[in-house]
Amino acid sequence: MIKYQIYKKYRLPITINPLNYGKLMLHLAEINFYIIYINSTNLAFITKFDLYNEIKFYTKGDLIFEFKDHKIDDTSFVRSIENNKYTFKNNKLIEVNKIIDSFKIKM
Repeated sequence: MIKYQIYKKYRLPITINPLNYGKLMLHLAEINFYIIYINSTNLAFITKFDLYNEIKFYTKGDLIFEFKDHKIDDTSFVRSIENNKYTFKNNKLIEVNKIIDSFKIKM
């Protein structure tokens, strides 16, 4: 069962696997690009690389934000959204870092 992170009222799947985001609509294997239908209003455009994914999150056809998921190991990854970094391990949030004016604040 996929758990979710709530970010700006949107439910983001806590996973680095594009296929766990929702229903696969399109996969271009030669460039590792996925379009995933998350729910009736949200889509994720995901480009998968060896150690990270670039995700563009759309709602009702509008780009809301972009983020990256950086793989640490098979059970951990760091999600970078805007000036925030979230570390997940075994599908649980374990650390939040906020970057403000080049200062790093650990919460």
